Amino acid sequence: MKSIISMARGAARALLFGAVAIGSVAVGSLALVSAATPAAAEELKLLCPGEGGDTHRFKDRRTKDETEVTDPQLKALAEQACKTALGVAGESGPVTITNRQKKPIYVGFTTIDRKPGPIIWGSGCTKAGKGVRIAAGKTCRARVASNAAPSRFCADDRAVPRDCFDAQQNHQTMVETNFEPSTNAGCFNKGHCVWFDISVIPQNCTDALWKKNRCANTGGASYNFPVAIACGAKAKPTYTCQGPTTTKWGNSRYPGNCGNPNATCQSKKNCQNAYFYPMFEPPESKYQPNSVCLAGQTLAITFLAGK
Repeated sequence: MKSIISMARGAARALLFGAVAIGSVAVGSLALVSAATPAAAEELKLLCPGEGGDTHRFKDRRTKDETEVTDPQLKALAEQACKTALGVAGESGPVTITNRQKKPIYVGFTTIDRKPGPIIWGSGCTKAGKGVRIAAGKTCRARVASNAAPSRFCADDRAVPRDCFDAQQNHQTMVETNFEPSTNAGCFNKGHCVWFDISVIPQNCTDALWKKNRCANTGGASYNFPVAIACGAKAKPTYTCQGPTTTKWGNSRYPGNCGNPNATCQSKKNCQNAYFYPMFEPPESKYQPNSVCLAGQTLAITFLAGK
């Protein structure tokens, strides 16, 4: 342990050059190495939050020992290296994901290109597959790049979903997001922001089919976990969607406590709380249940207890 601490202290006088593995991601032209002993740095691997812990750490490749990065200068370099490695070097939005289920859940985050999104998983998040495992009763904290790309969070109780843009065919509740930079008009000159909604739309559902028969026989509701979303961890939820499922809205078995898909209001119990169908066409398009967290507010996602 003494050797890794001395190497970490030496790295505080670091130069940035070469190449190093940062967490599980190989990153070109980034290395935290000692100016005095660059060979020693080859024995170190920088672990980002979520890579087996909640802090930035150096791991000795030879002894497997780990030590937390505490030196302020080195910590700043480590934070920037991790952000760059995961594509979150610019503006980023804070996210919390709370698991109120009685069992662990596995959460994935995917962008519209069907690749894992640019996210830094932090405290309370245990890396698993292409996402994270969140223990029962725990909260996972993360940051997402404000890249204006449509994205989705989804969850499962067995393994991390491989692609949240397959959530409909897998009958998984969708938390749809768009993390926008402060320069985008959708943030209303109030800093970076995130637009969000809950969707339980069946895979083959359309506006026309909703009007015809409430999307009967179109694949079934995209729903597996109850969820609530708010702007701020202590704020009242903007949208809440809970089961149990019901035939009240047809044979797609939509969740029964998910608002009223025919309402012209939002957020309240008997108002719009989730997309049951696309709502592309007027007049329904005026009442779409999507909202925005402005000025860098935390997007607080809670997977609720129950069904």
